[in-house]
Amino acid sequence: MKITIKQIAEESGVSVTTVSNVINKKAHRVSADKIKLIESIMKKYNYTPNMNARSLVKSSSRLIGLLYYSENERINFADPFVTEILEGIEKKAKEYGYFTLIHNITSVEDVEAVQMNWKFEGFIAVGVSESFFAAIDHKIQAPVIFIDTHLSEETKQEVKTSKWERCFIHTDDKKVGYQATDYLANCGHEQIGFLSYPFKIDATGVIHNRFEGYKQALAEHGLQYDDRLSFTSFEFEKIVTQLDKITALVVTADFLAVEFIHYLKENHCYDPKHISIIGFDDIRYAKLMDPPLTTIRLDQVRKGELAVDVLASRTTNKETEQEKNFILPGELIERESVMKRT
Repeated sequence: MKITIKQIAEESGVSVTTVSNVINKKAHRVSADKIKLIESIMKKYNYTPNMNARSLVKSSSRLIGLLYYSENERINFADPFVTEILEGIEKKAKEYGYFTLIHNITSVEDVEAVQMNWKFEGFIAVGVSESFFAAIDHKIQAPVIFIDTHLSEETKQEVKTSKWERCFIHTDDKKVGYQATDYLANCGHEQIGFLSYPFKIDATGVIHNRFEGYKQALAEHGLQYDDRLSFTSFEFEKIVTQLDKITALVVTADFLAVEFIHYLKENHCYDPKHISIIGFDDIRYAKLMDPPLTTIRLDQVRKGELAVDVLASRTTNKETEQEKNFILPGELIERESVMKRT
């Protein structure tokens, strides 16, 4: 039989209110010894709060909806970008006493279904495109922190009229795209290609902005942009046929860079002295690659932590005007996958 708060209070020798305050992380007037005792009893009986009951009584669920946007029906947890953001969110959520519900969203109907079945303090949405943002913005009846969503100036003006809080956390993606390409050019490379996941060339977004930074750096170094040297993740075979025309590649994600290097090795055509590669993210095993991967560190764990910090501030200080846009820098990490040309 499941133990109740009342039974925990009786065994602890305190009031039900005191136990409730400890559960809700509002125990600033409770002694450290009492907190430790109550938590040990909760652990002994494997007690977990009834979230639905708490939300009805307090109009507070302590539940965050984590929405991963993709065109696929499943979240790719093999991608370190996904797991590192989740790591940051989970770490901070635990500190604040929040619970997280993870859901992959591919349609407006997915968003509506999530809200219909659960009560949320707010949401953290990852990787939402501008077009999908426009479709779901008025559907989400709660604060939302968007990670890696880029909006046009026109859409930004519409956000200002939204009834619900909308905040944005992302890397300065054009700048880091420039930074990576500029580094390759300064290493003596003049034939620099671009490898990414598929993206819309005329729509703002993470890859689009990195692509714009790539082209800007080429122009500033007096290098001609050649669209024949721009490839997607489905064109590994095509890249191999163009290796005599490329000395370096800007790859928009470390995970993709690792996949491409593996493909080259499998096909016995990887020569690190001929083809230099730089990625983005600095995922944990980038430094363990052969060769260790040069990359732009973006600290995705920090993005997740910051998202929860921002969401928590919105739910506790609703009347205070606060920052809505957080743009994070990248850091060049030099390793051995880029060779200098003389």
